[in-house]
Amino acid sequence: MDNLISSDIEAPVMEVVRIRKSSRAFADKPVPETVIRSLFEAARWAPSSRNEQPWKYIYATSDQTELWQRIFNSLMDGNKTWVQHAPLLIVSMMRKNFSRDAAPNPTAAYDLGAANAFLTLQATSMGLNVRQMAGFYPHKLKEALRVPADYEVVSVMAVGYAALPDKLPPELQQRENAPRTRFRQPAFVMNQIFDE
Repeated sequence: MDNLISSDIEAPVMEVVRIRKSSRAFADKPVPETVIRSLFEAARWAPSSRNEQPWKYIYATSDQTELWQRIFNSLMDGNKTWVQHAPLLIVSMMRKNFSRDAAPNPTAAYDLGAANAFLTLQATSMGLNVRQMAGFYPHKLKEALRVPADYEVVSVMAVGYAALPDKLPPELQQRENAPRTRFRQPAFVMNQIFDE
């Protein structure tokens, strides 16, 4: 399997794809409201099944102390060690049913993922770092934010300008300084049916 992992870009891609990295180190610099609006504008234009746009976001900047703290308190301890420096937290969630007929929406998570990807690439193009997390307590977060029952919280994003990892604990510094790796295309792309 090792021969299917690489840190090289193996085919031409957009610059934002090439430079995107999920760092845990954030600079002590706020994200302007105009920039935040651009992130959500990018998410707004993501594709979705039946144009449902089932995503919903709640965000807090670090100067919105109470709301930021409600999100922060729902995180698992391992994430709190570095998230404490993030100037912007974004909670992404999906509406589980179609709005037009209340039928279950089986593609809601897929659509939210597309919106989050658009948001992340927009952030990268504006010099921001985004690190998405599943390390939070969903019930605690839903209760803290009074999320309606028809929504499911999917991820929390820490957003800000990247910094050197020297303020992180040593084990996280080591992970931050390691090269980005990905599976090579043969590990996940086929132009044939699965073998039986």
